[in-house]
Amino acid sequence: MKVKEAYHRLEQSFEEFQGEDEWRDYLDFSARFYTYSLNNTALIYHQRPTAQFLKGYRGWQQLSRQVKKGEKAIKIFAPVSRKVLNKAGEEERKLSGFRIANVFDLSQTEGDDTQLPTMIKGLQSQVDYSKILEQVLTKIDVPVDFKDMNYAEHGFYAIKEHAITINSRNSPVHTLKTLFHELAHHYHLDSLKGRREKFTYKQEEFVAESSAYLVCATLGIDTGDYSIPYLKHWLDDFKGFQEMRSDIEKTVGKIMSLLPEAREQNQQKNKEEKI
Repeated sequence: MKVKEAYHRLEQSFEEFQGEDEWRDYLDFSARFYTYSLNNTALIYHQRPTAQFLKGYRGWQQLSRQVKKGEKAIKIFAPVSRKVLNKAGEEERKLSGFRIANVFDLSQTEGDDTQLPTMIKGLQSQVDYSKILEQVLTKIDVPVDFKDMNYAEHGFYAIKEHAITINSRNSPVHTLKTLFHELAHHYHLDSLKGRREKFTYKQEEFVAESSAYLVCATLGIDTGDYSIPYLKHWLDDFKGFQEMRSDIEKTVGKIMSLLPEAREQNQQKNKEEKI
């Protein structure tokens, strides 16, 4: 597969996500591969929607596992960089493009299982709502106020004041999900700058709730019963979808950077996933 062909497949993949079930399945899938870009998760999902954990051919050999005979490689984008001199005259590497790389899923391999638990174990089994909430509140640059509000109101982000208000009546899981949703508004709107007028209210809500759902899913918190019906209301406005998914990726990255444990795991996976 060439890079041009991969991009064409990518566009086809995102055309398939314009429905409630399809978008939920894709977000759940993305949560397992949050160290990958949304472009790569879409490619992986399109080729092998049951994928669990990926490595290159040699990467699996280093773990005493072998790719089964006849297995077809999963194609992803891999960055290509070159050495350049910056303004200070120092050498650094700069992204120059992408190439197609081959990876294989765990299910496509056989061999030693002893190293697998520590590799595929994530934060899913260690959900501590209060701990995560405390970590986020001590890191963010926006004030958060907890108030007794109507049960139908979960929270909101005040754009002019750059402040978040959350209903103190929320359950622990809904408090965390709402915080991620409002933080997504804060980070996304701040990043838009001159592009803000291009986003409709529906698109902004879609970015915020998709980001919150994806962060929660990455942490092993299932908010689908609330998030998916909520997202359904915004699925009729997919104009500018390519730009939205890029913004979702960046917003999720900013929120995940607030969680030290997730960031540490992310860095470890990046080391393990060298092709």
